[in-house]
Amino acid sequence: MPKAMTMRSTGIALGLAVLLCGAAVAGAPDPAAVKAVFAEARQVSDSDGGKLWGVPLYGPMMFIDPDSKSIVANEADGEGTLTAGNGVYAGTLPPDLLPANTAIEWHGKRWTMLEWPLWGDSLAHKKLLAHELFHRIQPGLHLQIPDSQNPQLDTLEGRLWLQLEWRALATALESGGKAQQQAIRDALAFRAYRHSLFAGSAESERVMEINEGLAEYTGVRLSSPDEASARWLAVRKLVAADEKTWVRSFPYTSGPAYGLLLDVYAPGWRRKLNGGSDLAAMLEAAVPKGAASDAKVRAALYGEAALRLSESERAAENEAVKARYRAKLVDGPVLVLPNLGDKFRVSFDPRELVPLDEAGTVYPTMRVSDVWGALVAGEGVLMPVNYSRVTVAAPADAKGTHLAGPGWTLDLAPGWHLVPADKPGSFTVKKD
Repeated sequence: MPKAMTMRSTGIALGLAVLLCGAAVAGAPDPAAVKAVFAEARQVSDSDGGKLWGVPLYGPMMFIDPDSKSIVANEADGEGTLTAGNGVYAGTLPPDLLPANTAIEWHGKRWTMLEWPLWGDSLAHKKLLAHELFHRIQPGLHLQIPDSQNPQLDTLEGRLWLQLEWRALATALESGGKAQQQAIRDALAFRAYRHSLFAGSAESERVMEINEGLAEYTGVRLSSPDEASARWLAVRKLVAADEKTWVRSFPYTSGPAYGLLLDVYAPGWRRKLNGGSDLAAMLEAAVPKGAASDAKVRAALYGEAALRLSESERAAENEAVKARYRAKLVDGPVLVLPNLGDKFRVSFDPRELVPLDEAGTVYPTMRVSDVWGALVAGEGVLMPVNYSRVTVAAPADAKGTHLAGPGWTLDLAPGWHLVPADKPGSFTVKKD
């Protein structure tokens, strides 16, 4: 089931959803079950001993039931809001925070927040825990930077050359010696060619690989019992990525691959990282020089012809999807909910995003909260690249504090109501 973790962006706490792991039953967190997961998280951290990033991963953690908003934490908060009992600390998530898989600043501490229950097997558990534990320490490593948009990865050519890069990275992880080095050069050639097609894409992709790719690399490294297992886990993801779109989720695939190859060719690379680092450039500098790969020539060896056929079919289908969203969220009457500052929170599934060019990006499922209230949407929300607002299709009835529209519900905070907007049939929110 989809869950959420925070996406980082300028001045905003945004959220993204992932598949969580575990075998628990949905409902309010059971203290005994949560204590077992806290112990598992500590074990993941202790097994590393701080070697990977120079500091222990384990620290303040909380699990949240998304329905009841119940909190079970491993330690007290700084303001005494949580109540001790049964070896844990319990309370309720405040209305201005969304349940999510994320790291948050709350009551004087930086917490790892996770939605309850967890799903999947023990290896998936550990990967998720390590990923989210990394996000808690990320600012202290100076590796948390504003997120970027990557709509090029929803185009035919963007997706095609991304998958060719991934296939070459998979070949590199399965190889050694000169064959491995050739596969790395091929991956870097495919990446460079993609970036030549889309201005600014080298920087926007680099940013996301620092923000989320390093977290997923940490998850893969610390959940795997040995290096071979880590490589094969990364290979499986590289050759079987099945998300509907990679505009936000691609670093979960590329990050571990580049990290594991850097472990081979540039030991100590993690100590040299900063917010301006480029994982691909670091790998290129570390690999012995050889004959440059011609991307268009080498692409044939990685199945470019079949990929182009399948991606052409997807592109045609995707245009129809975009047309429906544009008619609903751009051309038709809408409800616009503004981002009013530091209380603005969203969570979403990063595997489903649909870029609409200059209009922004459609998030098929999203939860949003701000001082005006809380929105839950399951049939499309449009958000521009500057995160200044969210837009849904207009409701038939704009009266009341609990409102519903096509695929969404909105609970307004006290004193807030809908008012007509400039566009005929459209609305926005206003406080009395």
